[in-house]
Amino acid sequence: MAYWWLNQNEDEIEFWDEELIVVPRRDKLGKTTPGFPIAAGMQPGDLGFAFVGGDLEAVFAVIGAGEEEVIELGADAQRRPARIVPGRFVDLPAPLAFETLSTLLRGTLPIVDSPLQPGSERVETRVFPVKDNVAQRLIQAVLVGDPVAGGAMGDAMAAALSASERDDQTVEALNAARLGGGPFGEEVLALWDGACAATGTTHRGLVQVVPIKPWVLATDEERMDPQNGLPLTPTWHVAFSSGQIAFEDDGLIMLARDLDAEDARRAGIDPEFRLALKGERQAGYLAAHRAALFDG
Repeated sequence: MAYWWLNQNEDEIEFWDEELIVVPRRDKLGKTTPGFPIAAGMQPGDLGFAFVGGDLEAVFAVIGAGEEEVIELGADAQRRPARIVPGRFVDLPAPLAFETLSTLLRGTLPIVDSPLQPGSERVETRVFPVKDNVAQRLIQAVLVGDPVAGGAMGDAMAAALSASERDDQTVEALNAARLGGGPFGEEVLALWDGACAATGTTHRGLVQVVPIKPWVLATDEERMDPQNGLPLTPTWHVAFSSGQIAFEDDGLIMLARDLDAEDARRAGIDPEFRLALKGERQAGYLAAHRAALFDG
């Protein structure tokens, strides 16, 4: 999977609604746009981040091969050649602001021709390849603001998986694992004898499997590893998925700084609980969960 940075101005935002990534061949001065040849590298299954004026407003998956067409572009609606790439866009619940991203990505972007710069609201559509370290920071930033089941990031990644070259059975299993289902969910429940890891209840209607290391940050192998899952009742599930609680490497519960022990008790969460770990890899997954979501 490759990652892409799509930078647009306000005039071209309507193409998001049409599920298209549109990159003009030439700018208004007749020069070839830097993004046009780059967009030719976008492949089904790739993932991207869509910016308007420096703010991250959506994430997207490339779901089809691109083609060159002549279409109406810009406020003047002139017909111009452009590369059209089918995409699946997912809006963020709240945009990530330019200022926040500038701090988050400091030191990782090029000094010259950075895709994140003041005045980018005046720039026509541009596409940049994103290095893995930048992509991981962006994914985590989106995840923190929309954590349950990976939120918008998870929706885009699920679409990317479906468009990738993986076989249908693998795609189905990976996407089911995001929501604690499929073979992954069954194996996690078997590991815990069908019981909630925190309360011990075995009532199937009250127990749902949740990935420990967030699904959007995990590899395919980690997504299917039963040690990377916990069966939890709804209150524990929401608290863990949102980072209100976490667990130390030895299983001792940790409460987020804005969740005091008394409130936890009122919600049915024992602030002195200790998780019984199931396997040598589980501590590593718990550490990944803390790093991604927990604010303790």
